[in-house]
Amino acid sequence: MLKNYFIIALRNFKRNKFYTLLNVFGLVSGLLVSGFLILYILDELSFDKHHENHKQIYRLESHFKIGDKHDDFAVTAAPMGPALMLEYPEVIGFTRFARTGDLLLEYDDQSFYETDVYFTDSSVLEMFTHPFLLGDPENALADPRSMVLCESLAKKLFGDKNPIGELVQVDNDMTFKVTGVIEDLPGNSHLKFKGLLSLSTIAEMRGEEEFNSMEPGRFWNVSVYTYIQLDKNADIKTLTDKFDPFYEKYMKSIGDQINADFKAGFAALADVHHGAPLSSDLPKGNKAYIWIFSLVVVFILSLASINYMNLATARSSRRAREVGVRKVAGAVNAQIRRQFLNESVLIAFFAFLLSLLLMELLLPEFNHLSGKNMHFGLLHSFDVIFIMLGITLFTGLLAGTYPAFYLASFQPVEVLKGRQSTGGRSGNLRKVLVVLQFVIAIVMITGTLVVNKQLNHFQEADQGFSKDNLIIAAIQDTAFRRKIPEFNKILLQNPNIEGVSSSSSVPGNLRSIVVMRVEQQDGMKELALNFFMADTAFLDLYDIQLLKGRNFRGSGPEAADITQAVIINEAAAKKLGWHEDALGKRIDFGIDLEGNVDRPTKVIGVVKDFNYSSLHNPVDPLVIFLSRQPSFFVSIRLNGRNLKNTIGFVEEKWNAFNKSHPFDYDFLSDSLGEMYQSEQKLSQIFNVATLFSIFIALLGLLGLASFMAEQRAREIAIRKVMGAGIGQVFQLLYRDFAILIVIAFVISVPIAWLSLSYWLDQFASHTTISIDLFLISGLLSLLITMLSISWHIYRAATSNPADAIRTE
Repeated sequence: MLKNYFIIALRNFKRNKFYTLLNVFGLVSGLLVSGFLILYILDELSFDKHHENHKQIYRLESHFKIGDKHDDFAVTAAPMGPALMLEYPEVIGFTRFARTGDLLLEYDDQSFYETDVYFTDSSVLEMFTHPFLLGDPENALADPRSMVLCESLAKKLFGDKNPIGELVQVDNDMTFKVTGVIEDLPGNSHLKFKGLLSLSTIAEMRGEEEFNSMEPGRFWNVSVYTYIQLDKNADIKTLTDKFDPFYEKYMKSIGDQINADFKAGFAALADVHHGAPLSSDLPKGNKAYIWIFSLVVVFILSLASINYMNLATARSSRRAREVGVRKVAGAVNAQIRRQFLNESVLIAFFAFLLSLLLMELLLPEFNHLSGKNMHFGLLHSFDVIFIMLGITLFTGLLAGTYPAFYLASFQPVEVLKGRQSTGGRSGNLRKVLVVLQFVIAIVMITGTLVVNKQLNHFQEADQGFSKDNLIIAAIQDTAFRRKIPEFNKILLQNPNIEGVSSSSSVPGNLRSIVVMRVEQQDGMKELALNFFMADTAFLDLYDIQLLKGRNFRGSGPEAADITQAVIINEAAAKKLGWHEDALGKRIDFGIDLEGNVDRPTKVIGVVKDFNYSSLHNPVDPLVIFLSRQPSFFVSIRLNGRNLKNTIGFVEEKWNAFNKSHPFDYDFLSDSLGEMYQSEQKLSQIFNVATLFSIFIALLGLLGLASFMAEQRAREIAIRKVMGAGIGQVFQLLYRDFAILIVIAFVISVPIAWLSLSYWLDQFASHTTISIDLFLISGLLSLLITMLSISWHIYRAATSNPADAIRTE
């Protein structure tokens, strides 16, 4: 029986090559896009699950309440992990990761900066799964000044040479021995590194007793990423319930002094990547995008299935006689349904094989598009194959179910007499399905326009400062920092350099927060506020508008404004309740445990809010101090002319002042743009998915237009004989599709508006959804539809009417 079904299906495919190809191309396109999106979703959901102990590992997070301000950090105090392991038997291990910033690595003639290097405890190699290529994992990071390299960094430094035992110069003043080489981390790791340095090195430099101190003050200085491992039988809820005694013992004495409270957060390792964004966090995924792409998969597969149903029911009259003959020969409805379902599943399975082959070929392009690093092994994994096969079977059954039941319902006597109508229910269903296709297409097109508009908003929005032609260089050498004022003066001698400023932070790289005392109606009150240090040139260099008061004056450690003056932003003035009366208000900075104040400053200026963090978040209160100590960044404004020679001039002067660290810089506009990479990737993927959805819908429309032209050939011929022109014929056939598009437009507008508004609400600064976006989507859908069906309508309108009437 199956063989018979297979032979009949092949014969039918051969007789209807055009419609078979339309169905195959539609299903291939749908399965191809859906397959890539499923790969993306699976990769996002698999973050950190490659670690054997991932179900027992939790990242510690810090939740502070100081006064009425809540602050959440992804980093914790250095002694937090050791203290938890000491106090609770459920904790069987911990490891910490400390940022290093840009490290200068040198070996023989190799010399370059590397950012993805961390100091970490030796337990990291036991807690996490990092396959070793060279070295002993048990002792690799046990000793001070030892380092473990990922394979790519090892090859970059040593080529094909065995690096074990080799010495690497780090930042000119430290030497580390290579004790191990591990495989490069998978792309689905939330904490990415290329090298690890033994944390015991810092303990050796600072002194074991000081580094391992568990004095209360140490627990309020957050600086490291901390991970703990629980016993297999332990429940994390037990640990959270027992945290209050821990706080009482280690932290309460300081908390009471500064009017603060602290709660530890415990995030399961597999949930870290999609957790809520925290201060000082690593790059995060966006769980909303998983839902968006899942919805797109449903849309795409629905479009492909609708195409099949439309074409199958539209051409039902061509197979009505076949059904009638088979029923007269004894076939029952169930056999007829199985036959048509088998044909549908067979087409879907053939499309699945083609889509799998195309995925193999196009995976590198998709990796580039999505920013992922997925490999062919993942594509061939059981999970992916199983899901793809399941989708194929479901799509085949979904696409073939209605045609199968519809065709099986034909009465043999009626169809053999030629009285079987193919209108009515099937015609109405086709209209409903076409409307659904247009609804999906219009929603997808509108979504693409909104996503791109939001991305442009990120790139072009007024952030309250000027970022053009501004280069930023990190100052890593302490001796060079002391020479920055002299260095800045020399740079200003170049006519192509408009300004230079040094600061402790720059926009997009501000992570400093500290407890200050601020003046309130009921006295001085302690609050945690964001801050950074800058010189007198900072506001002018960045074109930050001063709304009230004055800028800093003086320079050098003797300047009075260092200890007496402070500048705040509008958000701080509102938050502190000062509003229009901020000038002269007092802010005490540098409070020690005895309550002594280093800087009893007063507000001398209020600047317009500028987005020093990200447009994802609202502008928080900010306090700016005049630099006393050497700064960490130098900002250089170029005039845009002769950039290459000007940057070469800066590098020459840099090297003259700082021979130990090569000149390394970034354009601020580029570094800020990297903050919106996830939206950029979403935009690119959405663009491609929308193009494919339009392509799939057009394939269906092409088939329907062809069928409509055939079905109405006699009507068109009679109209032409009666004097109708080509334009009237076009108008007749266009009208049916135009009405369906208008109906789809009315349905799609509220759906797109609600869903896209919800997405935009995630951003503190976002674009607006204007009616013109919907009009563009609707008109574009109408235009594409008319163009796609015009050829078949033109053939029908220009054909010889005598042929159609004679054939009939």
